[in-house]
Amino acid sequence: MKKTLLSLIAILAVNFAIAQNCTPDPQYTAPGVYPDSATGLPPAYVGVPYDVTITEVVPVDTCIVLIFPPCTVIPIDSVVIDNFTGLPAGFTVVAENQSNLNFTFLGGTTSCMRITGTAIAGQEGVYPLTVSGLSWATVFSVPTSQPFSVNYYSIEILNPSGINSFTGENLQVNQNTPNPFFNSSSIEYYLPTAENVNITINDVVGKVIRNQKISGKKGSNNYTLTASDFSNGVYFFSLTYLNQTITKKFVVNK
Repeated sequence: MKKTLLSLIAILAVNFAIAQNCTPDPQYTAPGVYPDSATGLPPAYVGVPYDVTITEVVPVDTCIVLIFPPCTVIPIDSVVIDNFTGLPAGFTVVAENQSNLNFTFLGGTTSCMRITGTAIAGQEGVYPLTVSGLSWATVFSVPTSQPFSVNYYSIEILNPSGINSFTGENLQVNQNTPNPFFNSSSIEYYLPTAENVNITINDVVGKVIRNQKISGKKGSNNYTLTASDFSNGVYFFSLTYLNQTITKKFVVNK
């Protein structure tokens, strides 16, 4: 009895560990893949750990015209990804419950993939990604597959300039790091003179989320973003010094 109980605990522990590969973002309920093609994946930075979750919402069914209209409702059995290429060296991708291809997502479910890695010097550049596989549906009781290929994602690796290199008579702003972030992220910026600066944060549709005036000193300054202040998504922060404004994009992924 004890041996059986220990075996059961071990199996449950393994299944629990596998399920922790990633967590789908609950804000997405409509069928699709998120972030979508318009948003894209956030950039990676040399020396900064990259950790991004892609959420997939698979529809229960679809409606297709088989011969003549109207369309026929076809149940979707699953979407299977058997190819994921283009990741930078040292980066990996896993699914919610699978650590190796093929990744299977059942119809009517919400699941995820997670891309992780840390870029090194010399990897700067754009890495186009290709994701392909088969969509399976039951047509007149016969399992039928349809190939698909997605190639609108890419990861850009950037080399963040150090704050110590900031000089001159103009406002200079570093990209926040880390980005994306789930806890907090730091924005470093340089002011030629001590001056009040204005920080504005907008969402992707232009709505002002924050408009704040703060006092800045000559030289290096720091501003902290806190993930708990935002919903998951893409935002833009603009820092204005006198008549100079610099805008950067950041991603919250809690």
